[in-house]
Amino acid sequence: DEEGAEPEAEAEGDDLEIEGDDLELRLARLQYLLDRRPELLCCVRLRQNPHNVHEWHKRVRIFEEQDDPAKVIKTFAEAVQTVDPVKADGKPHSLW
Repeated sequence: DEEGAEPEAEAEGDDLEIEGDDLELRLARLQYLLDRRPELLCCVRLRQNPHNVHEWHKRVRIFEEQDDPAKVIKTFAEAVQTVDPVKADGKPHSLW
């Protein structure tokens, strides 16, 4: 049984070694997620409360900083369709 355990231990050690290409891919993926972090956090907050006007404005600012007018317009349109004025946190008229 002891002989059978040694190859498993060696196999686990091999998994911990990351080759150059794989490391570059993982670092690129991590950087991509870190770059998108504000957008992803805002998305989570809007899923928790889609009627939060302040979060919609934050999302618009994120896309303005990225210089992406198409996403800004799409976000405003989505906000206007999603926010119920009765349930709104904030001033829904500011989305217009």
